[in-house]
Amino acid sequence: MNKNNLIHVKLEYDEAIEAKRNLLSSEIEILKLAKNIKRYHRLRSEELKSRARFLRQMKELKISVGGLQQALPKINISPAVRNEKEQEISKKIPKKEKEDYSLEAQLREIQERLREIG
Repeated sequence: MNKNNLIHVKLEYDEAIEAKRNLLSSEIEILKLAKNIKRYHRLRSEELKSRARFLRQMKELKISVGGLQQALPKINISPAVRNEKEQEISKKIPKKEKEDYSLEAQLREIQERLREIG
């Protein structure tokens, strides 16, 4: 640059201090951001390793299950027996509708109590 093209701006002391604080706080934020980016890359790398390990274990499990299916004898179950077992299983599984209804009833009861109090 030429000395002829230089422009000087006069800053008050307080303005200069404020500008320096802003600059330093910006640098701090940039350093925090860089730290977070490094942390993200490290966590992402760990996640990818975990996924690869999980997929490898799933493949091994699939091979083991396939071996078991070939080794175990196949059982022919009549449709009547199969239906009975399915009904037994469905009876054991709790139904969410009943739970939801009881929750709704409890909610209404609590709301009625609140109305009585207030």
